[in-house]
Amino acid sequence: MSELPRVTHILEAVGLGPDLSGVPATLLEIGRRRGTAVHALIEAEVYGYPPEDKDAELYAPFLLAYRTFVREAQYKTEQTERLVTHAAWGYCGHLDSLGWFMGTQRAIVDWKSGEPPDLKAANYQLAAYRRAWNEEHPQEPVDCIGVVNLRDDGTYRWHERPIAEADRVWCAALAVYKAQERR
Repeated sequence: MSELPRVTHILEAVGLGPDLSGVPATLLEIGRRRGTAVHALIEAEVYGYPPEDKDAELYAPFLLAYRTFVREAQYKTEQTERLVTHAAWGYCGHLDSLGWFMGTQRAIVDWKSGEPPDLKAANYQLAAYRRAWNEEHPQEPVDCIGVVNLRDDGTYRWHERPIAEADRVWCAALAVYKAQERR
């Protein structure tokens, strides 16, 4: 069996990934490193192990923003950095966080360290993760998807994303991708 395509690859292949064409390569690399480090810090925080990143102090404001979000939104992480697969539709992805708001609303949350360049691309990505999660766990459906913009000043901004619209676009994108692959 061949490896399943990743959600981000599918979105990029059909032209719905974030448009980073105007961002210089050095800034993209800085952002990639920062994002990787912040995700690792959050994972360490969630699972209670010491951070491995030697530059953890450099990214401390982002961790503070995460902690503030968790406290203020009453968000409880159930899983972080989790692979999800939609076997029937043939794709996979890696969600940042699955958790609960106030113990009543299951959510998939995407962490962004810095201003997200394109929330529409995040919408489609999160819709795909939600579909895969719900396929794997039909008795534990996700009710909410959103992006948390973690800022370097220790603050955050929550962006709840529209599920129905994002889901329609994701399904269309996947259909186009599959058609392109069959050509």
